[in-house]
Amino acid sequence: MTDKPIDWTPDLSLPTSKSTVQHFIANAGGDRLEIDTTPWGEADLTVNGQSIAHLATAPSAGDAFRTLEAVAEDFEACKDAGRDAGKDARLDQVIEDDEVRERLGLPRF
Repeated sequence: MTDKPIDWTPDLSLPTSKSTVQHFIANAGGDRLEIDTTPWGEADLTVNGQSIAHLATAPSAGDAFRTLEAVAEDFEACKDAGRDAGKDARLDQVIEDDEVRERLGLPRF
């Protein structure tokens, strides 16, 4: 995880209700991070327009957001570690849904 928490801002231009997609934006380490969540627990994390992680079956939108928030923090921490080592540690890094599930101890379907 990063030393500084990522400051997520909700996209207030979208309508808000319990039945719509919520969109959150943050800037960290020179990257533009975005998380989209649905009420049924599906969520996507993109970094600079590239899809990094997808979560298909979290218990709720809040759980999906918190999971991808942790993935984003780990992603930024790896980037910082790679920079310290003199290389980019995130090249072609993609986190699959099953990997996220396994990390969280959730069952596979």
